[in-house]
Amino acid sequence: MGTRRFSLVIMFAILISVANAQSGNYDKYPFINADIDSISYDSLAMKSFFTKMKEMKEGKRKNLVIVHIGDSHLQADFFTSYVRQHLQQDYGNGGRGLVFPYRVAKSNEPNNYQSSGTGNWKGRRCVMVSPSSIPTGIAGFGLRTDDSASSLKMNIKNGDNLNYSFTKMTLLHDKGPTCFDWVVYTSTDFKDSAVIKDTGKQYGVSADTIVFKDTMSSFTMCTLQSDTGQNEAMIFGVVLSNNRPGIIYHTIGSNGARYSDYTRSQYFIEQLAGLKPDLVIISLGTNEAYAKRFNSDYFESDIDTMLTNIKHVAPDADIMLTSPNDAFRGHRYKNSDIIEAVATIKRESKKYHAAFWDFYHIMGGFGSMQKWYMKHLCQKDHVHFTGGGYTLQAELFYDALQKVIKDGLEKLAP
Repeated sequence: MGTRRFSLVIMFAILISVANAQSGNYDKYPFINADIDSISYDSLAMKSFFTKMKEMKEGKRKNLVIVHIGDSHLQADFFTSYVRQHLQQDYGNGGRGLVFPYRVAKSNEPNNYQSSGTGNWKGRRCVMVSPSSIPTGIAGFGLRTDDSASSLKMNIKNGDNLNYSFTKMTLLHDKGPTCFDWVVYTSTDFKDSAVIKDTGKQYGVSADTIVFKDTMSSFTMCTLQSDTGQNEAMIFGVVLSNNRPGIIYHTIGSNGARYSDYTRSQYFIEQLAGLKPDLVIISLGTNEAYAKRFNSDYFESDIDTMLTNIKHVAPDADIMLTSPNDAFRGHRYKNSDIIEAVATIKRESKKYHAAFWDFYHIMGGFGSMQKWYMKHLCQKDHVHFTGGGYTLQAELFYDALQKVIKDGLEKLAP
C-alpha cells in the first residue's frame, strides 16, 4: 500500500504544473451520460439542508456550512474550488473556510492560497500508519514544530469575482503545558497583535478565535515561549471567515486517503464537530478500490464507522456520498473492483438516508477513463484528472446539486 500511495501522490503533484485547459460544455463528450446526472435521495435525506437553505435565503440564517471530505482529488482543490465559488456566487460568500499549510508540511496545496514558514516544521498525513509524535486532525494532516522561534504565514487569493479577505480566524491547535503560545498579527502593518495563550490546564486540542483589527488577505503567526516547560506546538488547520451571510464551504483532502484513515485520525471527528456542518459530502473510495485485494465487506464496515461517527457528533447535518471515478490500475489495467465499490457506497447511502451522486456511471462507467484520457481530461495514470477534467467533473456535480436545491426548495414552498 505504501508504494501505491507514494506513486499516486507523485502523479498528483505533477498535476499541479499541468495547464488547466477548460472543458467547455460537457454535452460535446458523447461518453458522458448527462441524462443521469442527478443526485438521488429519499424523503429523510437533505430535508434539514433544504430547510436551512430556505432560512438563509429569507435572511433568517446567516451561514450554511458545507464540509467536503476526500482524497488527492480534493487536496489540490481543483474540483471543489469550482463548486465553492459557484455556490458562493449564487448564495453568498461566507468566507474561504478551512485551510491548511500543506506546503510547510511538504505536500502539495491548492493554488488559491500559499503557505510558508520559518523554523523546524514536520508534517504528517493521516494515511501514514507508522508511529509518530504528530497526531492528525480535521485536515487529515498534523504539523509540528519544536522551534520557539517558528513562524507561519498564509496568503489567501481571491476567487472568481469573490473576495476571500477575512475578519476572523479560528486556529485549531494543541493544548497542554508543553505547548508554545502563539502571537497572531491582527493588522496589516503588524503593529497590532493578539496572543493565544495556553493555560496548561487541559491536554488535547483547542480552537481559539482571533478577530482582526483590519480586513486581511494574509496572516502571520509566531510561536512564543512564555515558560521554560514549553517545547512544541502543533497545528491542525485554520478556519477563515468574514462577517457576511452566505455559504462556507470547507474542503478536506489528503493524498491517498481512505475512509479508515480519517476514522483513525486522532482529532478528526472532534474537530469536524467544531465546524458545525449542515451538509457533509464524502468523496472517497478511489484508494480502497485501487488496492489489489479490495474487500467490499471491509469497505462497507469502514463507511459504517465514519457515518456513525458523523451522525454522533453532527446529528443535524445531512450527508451526501459520491462515487469514485473510473480508474485504472498500473496506468493501463481496467479495474472492475470500482463497480463493487460504487455499489457498496450506494447501499450505504440508502442505509443511512444519505444523498448519492453516482459520478462513476455519469462519466461513462467501466473503462471510460481511457475516453477521458483521449480527450486530455485525465492524467497518464488514469486515476487523476487534468485541470479541464476536474472542471468538467465540477460542472456535472454543480448542475446536479442545483437541480436538487431547486427541487428541495420548491417542496418547501407554501
